[in-house]
Amino acid sequence: MCEDLLVCLFGYGSILWRPGFPYVRKFNAYIKGYKRFFYQGSTDHRGTPESPGRVVTLIKQPEDYINDDWITWGTVYCIPDEEAEIILKNLDYREKGGYQRIETDIFINGKESSHGKAILYFASETNEEFLGEDSMDKIAHQIVRSVGPSGRNLDYLLKLANSLHKMQVEDDHVFELEKLVLELMKQHNIVEHQYLSGAGGDGAQQHQQSLSPSDPNSPSTADSHVINETLELQKKYFTQPKGSILIDDGAVQAISQRAKSLLAVGIVKISGTFEPGSLVSILDKNNNELSRGISNYSDREINTLIGTHSQHIKDVLGFTRGESIIDNKNLILL
Repeated sequence: MCEDLLVCLFGYGSILWRPGFPYVRKFNAYIKGYKRFFYQGSTDHRGTPESPGRVVTLIKQPEDYINDDWITWGTVYCIPDEEAEIILKNLDYREKGGYQRIETDIFINGKESSHGKAILYFASETNEEFLGEDSMDKIAHQIVRSVGPSGRNLDYLLKLANSLHKMQVEDDHVFELEKLVLELMKQHNIVEHQYLSGAGGDGAQQHQQSLSPSDPNSPSTADSHVINETLELQKKYFTQPKGSILIDDGAVQAISQRAKSLLAVGIVKISGTFEPGSLVSILDKNNNELSRGISNYSDREINTLIGTHSQHIKDVLGFTRGESIIDNKNLILL
């Protein structure tokens, strides 16, 4: 429990693998009366207004549904008092695409009674970005072809599925989409980022199966055209990074929650040898890969600039390639 802390947050989507904020502790739990579905549109993270992606929200159990199996597993994060206000402000920005805060009871295995209350972000069916139900095939196609400022929609799905596999919980909706999307990726030579980076996988490839051209799940010609953007992003960001940049908690929140550029003042240390224009990994203090981006500066220059405020870059180096080490337009979230 988090009785002595100001707030507990229940994550059931991207917060499962990328909270992007400091916490005292975390534990797995579930909520009752809701199920997780890819029914929410994403025009600011995993898609665009012209071509929305799909992310998860919660659907309330129908009032006339008599079974008691509508539950959603997630992770509860216990937030320190002094951090809660800024964390919630940043999360409000991160979830601005149709989500609002609600509070609900959380439960843990083996306990009939509530374990306490937690805040979660919920996108109702009346918000402007809500897309609603569709066939699983159509949702899978939409996820594979959607790309937004935060990166590929398919990475969001696969990261979510992998998180749930690690928790050893069931989610038929997510796992069916995972299987369909992996099949489409194989047909189009789209590879998961962990395989492209050489980091290895968690067994997700076991679901992949070949699709024949006549398979009803095969994308249309229009899908194949739109999917080119996904492949271009793959070429740019999902090769082997030349180095890595470790950043502090403030920079993690700025990048993960507010889509900001990476500044020198938030850098703790760097690894590797690279030149300007190189792909680098961005790591949090636990060495988790948060993001990837194209650096404006070399490893030697960044080493000199660590902790430097942007307006003083020219004073330190004698020149400048911009105020940010990596511009937000050249960053993707993982």
